[in-house]
Amino acid sequence: MTLSLAVAASAGAQSQSVQPTQQAAIVRQPDRAPTPDQPIQSVVVWDEVRADAREEAARRQPVRTVAVAQQTQAFPRPRNLRPGDLDGMEVPILVPTYRGLGFSSEPDVLIFPRGDFYTLVAMGEGVTIEVFCTRLAHSEPFNPQAARRLVGSGAEGYRSERTEYGREVSFNRYGVAYSITVECADPMRDPRCTAPGYGDQLMQSLQVLPGSRGTQGAQ
Repeated sequence: MTLSLAVAASAGAQSQSVQPTQQAAIVRQPDRAPTPDQPIQSVVVWDEVRADAREEAARRQPVRTVAVAQQTQAFPRPRNLRPGDLDGMEVPILVPTYRGLGFSSEPDVLIFPRGDFYTLVAMGEGVTIEVFCTRLAHSEPFNPQAARRLVGSGAEGYRSERTEYGREVSFNRYGVAYSITVECADPMRDPRCTAPGYGDQLMQSLQVLPGSRGTQGAQ
């Protein structure tokens, strides 16, 4: 049975931007079909999360300064993240790097963790970026054409689409669904929104946030 992971964005993170559309890669689940009020929780591949987190930590180990950190793919930390905020998270927290964001100044980054899903928002220099993840499957694709669209093309069920305000990239990683929404102040002219390159750059830069479950030896 194939299911789509429905993206339901956090209300707090969406106050200044457009809600992500429902996106997802297709995953297989052996049991019942999900419904809007009884979603199915997909299984996170934590071994892959831990392996990636170890690799990223090894790359960051020699970092000494912010300038060097930006050159070695370090990322900005959400300013509203407090100790213990990630303790109940059931999905891997991925954040874009400085290099992926491409800003010349420090971005304003917020995170809204909600157990089975989270929204991270990065703002600055004429663009707002949202990274959303969920492991909740709410419903099946309503027809084969919709299923193909959700699967996308290429590795990880990748799909990139233009939106009214910019661009949205969706993909599947570690068994859960992610989407990146890019919204530009000038969406018709800003190349970060008119072409897929910037969204792809953000997706490729995502790293596991230290302190999230995948870095703590979770089973």
